[in-house]
Amino acid sequence: MGGRTGLHALAWALVLACGLAHASGRELLDTCDSQAFAPLKPSKFESKVSGVEWVGADDQNVFVVTLQNRIWRSKDGGSNFEDITERFKASIKEEEPVAIVRVVAHQTTPGATIFIGAGVYSWVSKDFGETLTPVKHPGGFKGAHVSVRANRLQPDWMLWLAKRPDCHTLDDYQIRCPLDLFVSKTAFVDLKLENLTASSAGKIAGFVDYDWGVEACGKQGREACAALGIGEETVFATMFEKAGDWDSSWDPDVHFVRSDDYFRSMRSKVQCGNQFELLGSSIYLAVSNKCPVNPDGSKRTFDKSGLPGITLYTSVNGATEFQAACLPVLIKQEGYELLETHDGKGTVIIVDYLVRSTMMMMRVSSAYSAGPQHQLFSLSLNSIYRQDATSAASDFMRVEGVPGVFIANQMASRREGDDSISDLSDRPVVYTRMTFNGGGTWQNIKAPTKFNSQKCNRCGGRSDDCYLHLHGASSWFFGSVQFPSVYSHPSSPGLLVGTGNVASQGLGLEDGDGACTWLSYDGGFSWTDVAEGTFIYEYADWGGVVVMGRHELSGPADEVLFSVDYGRCWRRVPLESALTLENIRIEPDGQRPKVLLHGRACRRSAHPNCSYAADDTRATLEGVVYALDVKALLGDKLPACSASDYEQWTVPNDDRTQRCLLGQQMSFTRRRQDAACLNGGDYKRPVPTNTSCACTAADVECDWGWVRDDGKCTRLPEDKLPTCPRVQDGSYYVSGSGFRLVHGDVCSGVDGVIPDSDGQGNPKGGGRPPSRRHGGRSGLFTAVMVAAALAGTGAAWYHFAASSGQRAAAREVGGAAAAFCAGLWALAADAADTALARLGARAGGLRFGGGGGGGGGAYAPVEDDELSYFVPLESDEARALVPPQPPVAPGGLS
Repeated sequence: MGGRTGLHALAWALVLACGLAHASGRELLDTCDSQAFAPLKPSKFESKVSGVEWVGADDQNVFVVTLQNRIWRSKDGGSNFEDITERFKASIKEEEPVAIVRVVAHQTTPGATIFIGAGVYSWVSKDFGETLTPVKHPGGFKGAHVSVRANRLQPDWMLWLAKRPDCHTLDDYQIRCPLDLFVSKTAFVDLKLENLTASSAGKIAGFVDYDWGVEACGKQGREACAALGIGEETVFATMFEKAGDWDSSWDPDVHFVRSDDYFRSMRSKVQCGNQFELLGSSIYLAVSNKCPVNPDGSKRTFDKSGLPGITLYTSVNGATEFQAACLPVLIKQEGYELLETHDGKGTVIIVDYLVRSTMMMMRVSSAYSAGPQHQLFSLSLNSIYRQDATSAASDFMRVEGVPGVFIANQMASRREGDDSISDLSDRPVVYTRMTFNGGGTWQNIKAPTKFNSQKCNRCGGRSDDCYLHLHGASSWFFGSVQFPSVYSHPSSPGLLVGTGNVASQGLGLEDGDGACTWLSYDGGFSWTDVAEGTFIYEYADWGGVVVMGRHELSGPADEVLFSVDYGRCWRRVPLESALTLENIRIEPDGQRPKVLLHGRACRRSAHPNCSYAADDTRATLEGVVYALDVKALLGDKLPACSASDYEQWTVPNDDRTQRCLLGQQMSFTRRRQDAACLNGGDYKRPVPTNTSCACTAADVECDWGWVRDDGKCTRLPEDKLPTCPRVQDGSYYVSGSGFRLVHGDVCSGVDGVIPDSDGQGNPKGGGRPPSRRHGGRSGLFTAVMVAAALAGTGAAWYHFAASSGQRAAAREVGGAAAAFCAGLWALAADAADTALARLGARAGGLRFGGGGGGGGGAYAPVEDDELSYFVPLESDEARALVPPQPPVAPGGLS
């Protein structure tokens, strides 16, 4: 975990010391009844828990790996544990220290397990570890430096990437240490490993990264693989050809390769391909801009010294060919993330960059939404927050199970003259933003109008100007102070819990006093405060049970709390001794009504129920696990649910009508809030039913080369925009309206919002995309005049004759009409531009710019001042601290 340093760390420490001074006394808000439960008894370990693995379909066999690499086993779902480390020692004849670093369970065969040792041995078991077969690693590599991946279509097949035994730790800082890639097709039988470096017969000196090719097929499986020409034995990797070549990150000596026969031969190779990811049914490959050639082997023609950073390429045909991903920014070497869309067919690219603040360089990000053909990406949200410069994740999160819904934290500029924002440590103002249309538009989360606790109400009576702000991934996994982040799970669509605060505009997310825990069970549309202070949370029973325990910022946890009605009331279960809670875990499917809480022992100076005295050095070293079984606690009070216990729900609009998500009204099944029952381990949630929606402004985002500005799309200056090959060669048509459909959107009647294309890069009527400044525009004037006449009649009906339901429908249709008119206006302006340009040429060279100007924009310096450019911003409240990086032609494409 990363931490802040210097004055910045000191400033944060002062804030937290003041803001969290009262935290240990905070309590859960509401309880259900006075039913008392016996205290849960702990399982104690010699050191803290570092890993938990469930093995087998019944989830009764649980293995815990501790910080000291001892292995513990439970046969009853985690209620009781036994240290079985000595069994592993007894199975080998050598005097070899035994330490287990990882447990790998077979995807489909119950009991089949691999225990990876930190030394030169691993173990295979067919019966949950009852009997163990030791296997010595070929060549003597150590398991402490191994990563493994199973083949999703052939679960017995595994790839192992291992550091060679003659490597030393400092090799990672001086010259990169060579790695060997191994394959086993009988991994859970005898773990026979074949060294693929040796199999390459000198074509490969060492490996850098790897993955099974079937991961590029997305969620579609074998059929998609067959269409891409990817076999079950296909492996993608990055490698270097000569020993000692790999000596730095973004090294031109590292290459991307595909092999279908375990590198006895290579089907394709991309020189300088350093990093790759397989997701969204595509291969994303990062190539250093220092590379002398393009992926097809042709010589690069640009001046390498003028283009630092990397170019991201994509392949949709199994690495047969790559094309540059078109982004309006240069990807520098600060990093980037790839986040798969809900349908598993697209990707959001999150690009990092550095900005200057008073005391330090800040690392922030911009998100670019997935476009057609995985190659044309448009700005969705800029200035995305990271709590710490060392964080490997930004605060951009996918809401699981509800298509098109994302949550992000965005840094905002301080308003001039606003003295309510402290300048301590140059701390930014951070707003939580939410989108219900795949990133096409973003909005603040309105604060609740009613609160369970007035301590959570910091709006000061201004509910119309008060918003909810939630901590994101960067504050949970990284930083000197950790906060639980907003959390969702595929097993529980629509259910979210997060930690944060409400605040009036201009304050944003705060880390001190006022932090509460918030819950939504309608996909993030509405929220309620369920606890004062910070808690750790998990979902069980397919989302039917919510479990919480006090997070360490609120003091040691001496009880665990659970709700079976989506947080309306909570039951308390005392713990025999308090612990510093680190996490709550559940088996991977989230189907059982049983969870494990794990953490560290604590001193009584922190809580009277802690195990150790204030000066006991053993405190905080001992690991502790509690098992909470809700079904066992409530017994007959929670029978199995029947059909009448379920209801249908949709994410609502602001006026409580049914919202369309990506062009469909999606109706989800959930257990009713007042139904006291359990879904059960065998429950299968029905697939959502879908009803098609007419296209409206909510179904579109800005097309390539356009950015959103106060609800409309504004074209970026063409002289700043990099060349995009698919646009340049005419295979993709950028709409003159500036709109395209959001990825995955299936609304009907695209003509209503995008008049000149199908929203997927094809011009209306098909055929080759026309030039943007030419083509037929007959009938445009007539259409505008008819629209004006209808508008007058419609306004009279809306105000004097329409019902409230009709007005809601009218507002929905009005959005489509507004988008349509915006498209017509853009076409008209485009035509006028062309006519004026021609007229000017005849009159002696007078030219009119085709513009990206307009109100709502800002100039701001970035790391390369000469590359600053105009960036339209969405609204006053969303004005960012800095704009995204300026557009630079990626990879010498222009």
